[in-house]
Amino acid sequence: MMKVPKHPEEGSLLVEVVLYMTICSLIIGMVLLLHNGEQREYYQFDREGRILFAHIKRMQMATLYGNLQRSGGNHILLGRRQYGYINESNSITYHELPPSMYIEFTGTSPILRFTGHKAVGKVFTVTLVDTVIRYKRTFIFARQSGRVRWEESKY
Repeated sequence: MMKVPKHPEEGSLLVEVVLYMTICSLIIGMVLLLHNGEQREYYQFDREGRILFAHIKRMQMATLYGNLQRSGGNHILLGRRQYGYINESNSITYHELPPSMYIEFTGTSPILRFTGHKAVGKVFTVTLVDTVIRYKRTFIFARQSGRVRWEESKY
């Protein structure tokens, strides 16, 4: 003789709970993957920004302490996807930016020339832009002073 269940819907609550938990865990996993990719891109953006800052600061400090290069003074050549700087052996080295980043410059010339003037001089900005995470980091500095500050914003 076959046993017939009195309540055919028994056990369906457990299946529904397991199904809901599976769906929620998939959604949470997808959100975490998206966030993790954004974190990696921000880490790369931060790294490139700090490298650019270090090159600007090095040129400023060399100029302030009288370590001028023979060929036209200390300078950084700015391009949209790369920039050139004077390395330790007094030659120009170019640094390529990742494809998601580019440089904006507010000056009239794409060359930052650091000279041995003693006055404060004009203030310049160089902006590193990341198109994936939509961040901007703007470096604000005067060529003749030893200060560089930056502001970061999301656009």
